[in-house]
Amino acid sequence: MFSTPKAFVKIYFNCPHASSSPESEVLTDIFTRLLLDYLNEYAYYAQVAGLDYGINHTESGFEVTVVGYNHKLRILLETIFQKIAQFKVKPDRFSVIKEMVTKEYHNNKFLQPFQLAMYYCSLILQDQTWPWMEELEVLPHLEAEDLAKFVPMMLSRTFLECYIAGSIIQYIEDVFFKGSNPICQPLFPSQHLTNRVVKLEKGKNYVYSNQGLNPSDENSCLVHYIQVQEFF
Repeated sequence: MFSTPKAFVKIYFNCPHASSSPESEVLTDIFTRLLLDYLNEYAYYAQVAGLDYGINHTESGFEVTVVGYNHKLRILLETIFQKIAQFKVKPDRFSVIKEMVTKEYHNNKFLQPFQLAMYYCSLILQDQTWPWMEELEVLPHLEAEDLAKFVPMMLSRTFLECYIAGSIIQYIEDVFFKGSNPICQPLFPSQHLTNRVVKLEKGKNYVYSNQGLNPSDENSCLVHYIQVQEFF
């Protein structure tokens, strides 16, 4: 206990539909950026009240973080959750965010060799990850209508992990899981997501090589990956 009137809240939205394909991965990314864009009008007032917040795309959905003085923290949280629950796509802002995402994906070509090497290592070993080249390929075909259809489907099955205290939990459950037609339904047992990595066979060696994407970068990189048995 620090005996200060401050709070830290982090809520993970684990949504199986958020990363089921390259299209869904990109749409989830655009969704989180649009949420932040919509919240810009509150950013100044939140800062004045000693509050900070963030919304980030994760491997299994997205996360909401709010930090600061607890006197007004609940008001900011309620504002964020209402934006999620009543999410509407503004076509003009969608176009701006889509262009921003496209530029960022194109910039992956200029990653340093060690960054690319670590990326390829994760891509090969981790379950349900998609190459950014495939995500870049689907981007031009995505429109505001696609996101409008996707978000309710993404939220339809959701598991919340909350690092939080107090009555705010009940409010969150009421917003997303209560009512005659709730926004979210609990996950089936088989839908609970786990971070799975390919298990390498004992005594086997594997090599994956690839050319750098930036022809003007003459540097190279080697990643030597070793799996070690977990001891108890």
